[in-house]
Amino acid sequence: MKIYIEDSLWDSFSFFEEIRKFFKFSVEFSPYKFRDPYFLAYIRVRNPNKKEFYEPFPVEVENEKKGLIKGVIYDGVELLKYFSRDVDISEPTVLITNRLIATFGEDGRYHLRMIVMGPAAIISLKGVLYAPAKFPQYYMMHSFGFDEKIDVKVDKVLKMLLLQFYAYFKHEEIFCENRECMLHNCHTTEEIKKVKGLCEKHKEMLGDVVNLSALTV
Repeated sequence: MKIYIEDSLWDSFSFFEEIRKFFKFSVEFSPYKFRDPYFLAYIRVRNPNKKEFYEPFPVEVENEKKGLIKGVIYDGVELLKYFSRDVDISEPTVLITNRLIATFGEDGRYHLRMIVMGPAAIISLKGVLYAPAKFPQYYMMHSFGFDEKIDVKVDKVLKMLLLQFYAYFKHEEIFCENRECMLHNCHTTEEIKKVKGLCEKHKEMLGDVVNLSALTV
């Protein structure tokens, strides 16, 4: 597995060894930098109820260059398309970023995501850290900062998300209905807390690639 850490997050990322211990196969880490500030400004979510992209203002492009992105939400699908074109995706490949990402749902509005999966995957560390069940409007209104940290074990959630993508990439397995399984699609803090390991089905499928003893429940 190849895991890219966005360059602005690289120095403060503290989960390298935790992730390596969890997987029985080799995990390679590398820093990653988005090289197109115009594109990043273009795919910002401006209206939580519409999937529309507009010509960005010059100041927005400049802010991307400077990394001034507090409160900014990006269309996760478009961001993943860019990343997938920019790296080798012949093996499970993931980008971990501090950017907030969202996808447009069938209910006609954007929803914040911890992970967006496709040929590769993007995990939002900020999406893990801050109130996963809140709507994008909340973050737009509170773009000055994030006060409501949630009580969640970040290393546990990262392992869950990485394993979910691995199962999707290798086995085309989409989540699990068992609420205690690491492949369960958790949307709230309480659901995350209920996860204990792997169900019998997924233990048989994935037990030889992970060290469940390294999972902090």
